[in-house]
Amino acid sequence: MDSKDYRLTSLNLQDREKVLSLLGEVFEKEQAIPSAYLPVPYPVQKGYGLWLGLQLIGVVIIWYDGLTWHWGRFAVHPQLRGLGWGKKLAYFSLESFFQEVSEELMIEARDVTVNLLVGLGARIVGEPYDIFGKVTPMKLSPNDFKKITPISGC
Repeated sequence: MDSKDYRLTSLNLQDREKVLSLLGEVFEKEQAIPSAYLPVPYPVQKGYGLWLGLQLIGVVIIWYDGLTWHWGRFAVHPQLRGLGWGKKLAYFSLESFFQEVSEELMIEARDVTVNLLVGLGARIVGEPYDIFGKVTPMKLSPNDFKKITPISGC
């Protein structure tokens, strides 16, 4: 399949099974995070997907818990990591979100995602702690995100 045959989209209810399948493969199988934890505990307000042809290869969800917006459930298909897909998806999701909402995002980032998010303007706001593995608390404001250079192809 040609890598040019990709698209970044907002997700909808019809994508639910594919989203849960990818989240299960990444979080449940790789990281031993219980499947009950995978669906966002609040109504999903924003979901973004990266598709290669008809296959969902990346997902990120942004939700509001009544006080704070959260960015998370960031997953890229295991066989397609290290090729820049995650960076494209992260940038697209943040750009799309901040076009609609001008509030800061809270992020609990796993080690592999911290540097990517710092490169997109996020800042570390606390010491790492354990939640099914080590996560680092981070925040990203629309102003800090707007200071970074756009990712080509997004």
